[in-house]
Amino acid sequence: MPQIFRAIILMIIGVLFFTLVDLFIKFLSHALPIGEILIVFGGGTAVLFWIMMVRINEAVLDRKFIHNVIVLRCSGEMIGVAALTTALIHASLSTVTALLQTMPLILTAMAAIFLKEKVGIKRLIAILVGFAGVLLVIRPTIDGFNAYSLFALLGALGLAARDFSARIVPRHISIVGLSFYGSMSVVLTGLIFMLFSGGWVMPEGIMILHCLGLIITGALGLWCVSTAMSLADVSAISPFRYVRIVFGMSAGVIVFGEHLDIPTLLGSAIIVGAGLYSWHHERRLVQES
Repeated sequence: MPQIFRAIILMIIGVLFFTLVDLFIKFLSHALPIGEILIVFGGGTAVLFWIMMVRINEAVLDRKFIHNVIVLRCSGEMIGVAALTTALIHASLSTVTALLQTMPLILTAMAAIFLKEKVGIKRLIAILVGFAGVLLVIRPTIDGFNAYSLFALLGALGLAARDFSARIVPRHISIVGLSFYGSMSVVLTGLIFMLFSGGWVMPEGIMILHCLGLIITGALGLWCVSTAMSLADVSAISPFRYVRIVFGMSAGVIVFGEHLDIPTLLGSAIIVGAGLYSWHHERRLVQES
């Protein structure tokens, strides 16, 4: 299978796993404090990535991990996961999913700033139009505004930085090692939250299954997306992130009985349309060059 198709398939599977992560977080939020959820998620995925490192004979404590890309990964992971978890607990899954679709636009901006990729006036307008769609989704009015929606945008920024790290990671640092340290940073974030969110609650019954589901789907999602980002250009696979809006909104309606109103759907369409236009314009420029 060509490398580009492998990357596309991995991206789609990865965003499906991340949608399942969102579901498990909302399930657990009714019984566990946010800090504990982050510790379970980060600690569980860290163990899985550590096992993978052992299988490929890679040392966890290695000087090669003292690198700027690890700092970027951990910082993005801490900000993104903490903000996204907060948004999922307090806002609807449909709204959070819609706002997460800004990630490809943010990645495009990051590629322009840090990788010096050219962003013409048309793509700049597309980015601005995309964020106009964000305003339709969050509707910043006295009656309709949910302040926790802003955490979804902060989460998108952090997670974009996390995924961007996989694009610039040196070849001597494996994706598994990168993901391990990212997961450990989530544990640290959870410990900080535990200082303010109460004591530890022992999971019981169905909560244990939800914790296991959170860990497994989180690890698989991180591995799929990180590997996809390392296999192909950001511009080639970013559009396939948008299938998450289908997964997330469907789950919101079916599982939580959420109502999708016209502004949310219109804003989501604008965000996705702006991202796809930006991608199409970039691909055309590459083909012409």
